[in-house]
Amino acid sequence: MVETRRRTRSAAQSTPKSSTRTRTAKTNTVTPTSLTKRKATQDETTAKGKDKKRVKTEFSSYLQRPHNELDPNRAIPLLNLPRDIFCEMTSWLDPATLICLSLTCKEILGLLGEDAWAGCNSKLGYYSRIKGAPVRLTSRQSLIELLGRDAPHLMVCNVCIALHSPLKPPRQHRETKATKYCLGPWGTINYLPHDELGGYNLVWEHVLEARQSLTPESMDEPGPRIEFLDGDFTVRHDRLNYRLRSAGRQMGKHVVLKHEHIFYGTSPQSPLRVADIINLPVRLCAHQTTSTQKPEPGRYTKSKLPNSLLCHSISAVIPAALRTGIPVASKFSTPTSIEKRQMDAAVSLWSCRACPTKWRVRYSGVGAGEFRFTAWHSLGDTAYRAQEYFRMLVRREASNLAAEKRNSEFFVANRQYLDFAVDE
Repeated sequence: MVETRRRTRSAAQSTPKSSTRTRTAKTNTVTPTSLTKRKATQDETTAKGKDKKRVKTEFSSYLQRPHNELDPNRAIPLLNLPRDIFCEMTSWLDPATLICLSLTCKEILGLLGEDAWAGCNSKLGYYSRIKGAPVRLTSRQSLIELLGRDAPHLMVCNVCIALHSPLKPPRQHRETKATKYCLGPWGTINYLPHDELGGYNLVWEHVLEARQSLTPESMDEPGPRIEFLDGDFTVRHDRLNYRLRSAGRQMGKHVVLKHEHIFYGTSPQSPLRVADIINLPVRLCAHQTTSTQKPEPGRYTKSKLPNSLLCHSISAVIPAALRTGIPVASKFSTPTSIEKRQMDAAVSLWSCRACPTKWRVRYSGVGAGEFRFTAWHSLGDTAYRAQEYFRMLVRREASNLAAEKRNSEFFVANRQYLDFAVDE
């Protein structure tokens, strides 16, 4: 009986051990961990890699051809050249030409890469012949000129090195961020009349365009009108209308720009008063104005007053009964000796001592009254003087500018310029 119990106990104890081993083995085989899966995948990849031989990449001596033989690029002889010849040819091209070549199609862009674009940002330049003279150009300038050939609706701006919309006459010109950047502080005359629709903006590019239509011979009589500088528009106010007519002519070797400022009343029942014109105010140039406003307070503007020559020329031609509203002399600066001589002589043709500007004032009492200011501005007899004279005509007045940088009615310095004839 004892042995039977022992055998039964041992059999009973041995049964769960064997079943436990069997269950454990099954569990390890059926449910592997995620780490085991990853390792198993890596082992299979490694085993396949060992059996597969590595194929050495060989570059073709000819340019890569697409699978589609109907590709129109296959008809281009340049894309059918051997690779070494193609690389040798493109190695002689400058960065700007490489960029234009890469813009032709995607296949050439893939062959050349984008390294040439970085070369256009470099300040290094090369010499190119423009109109027979060698000129040093940067890669970016050359790129803009090449792109401008395919964009006839745009113009190449050599100042900011960009493509702008074509130059419009002063009446249609509008100031933009691009023009402000490329023209700079000396590049535009914007003190002439404006309204909500725009105004008269004369820029340096207009002067260059006008000089291209000149004849090299010196003429004694006024030349034909420069169509590009012609303009006529009206700004309407409450009691009067302000009309500006512009015209450019060649007077000898000089380019003379003529501005007619015409003021006429809107109703005969309320005649035009001189105070209506002075309160606008009116500016003929950077130095002659009817404004009595003081400059911004600053280091260089202490006790500065505007010039009084234009207001004096107005009061000299109108009847004494209509002089009501002209500012008193204390609101203007003291006239200089040159200005004093003009006032005492009561001249009909006045001249500014700080810029090449002459003007005449006329008054007519017909209807509601009319004032007519005719101003002539010289743009020089050569391209060099044209740039110098244009800087004299641009008005600059800001609180952060030094005295030598300002150019306005508060800083009227004597400047020398060549005398020029005017057309009556």
